[in-house]
Amino acid sequence: MSGKQNSSYIEKKQRFSERKMAKVIEQYLRKRGYTTVCELVLNNRYFDIKEITGKELTKVRIDVAAHKNGNITFIEIENGLWLTHPLLYRELAHRLFLAFPKGYTSPVDKEQLQFAAAFGIGIVAVQKTGELELLAEPTNHPIPEKRARVIINLINKRARQKKEGNQSPPVISSFK
Repeated sequence: MSGKQNSSYIEKKQRFSERKMAKVIEQYLRKRGYTTVCELVLNNRYFDIKEITGKELTKVRIDVAAHKNGNITFIEIENGLWLTHPLLYRELAHRLFLAFPKGYTSPVDKEQLQFAAAFGIGIVAVQKTGELELLAEPTNHPIPEKRARVIINLINKRARQKKEGNQSPPVISSFK
């Protein structure tokens, strides 16, 4: 390998992927009493995704879905700050976060923090060591109780399946 190819290869190997960040976040939340799953897919079987999100979508995939004490938390993981993405889930979770790798070159500037605050999105910087740094606090957002119960049940079902060794995530649908 040439020097340039070698450094590119090393960079890719050392990159903190979204999947790795999801595992770090999942462990962090479990230690704090949350029931968690990665890659929860919600589609039109239980919910009208198009109506809920206001977008031409038939399903959404949440990177990390968790609940504790009846409150649902969704975390969207990005390798940068894409604050509009978590807004898709506004009507599906009580709290929303955007997580990105600590040290990422995208600056967390005043404008992004104001946008996050205006829409109640929390921002978390994730370290490979398992530490999370809260940069913006989310606001609690009410969602219909019936919708919350369905989502909590789906998270519980996926968590049980994972515990029992069934790693393949079922595709979950929508609530009308």
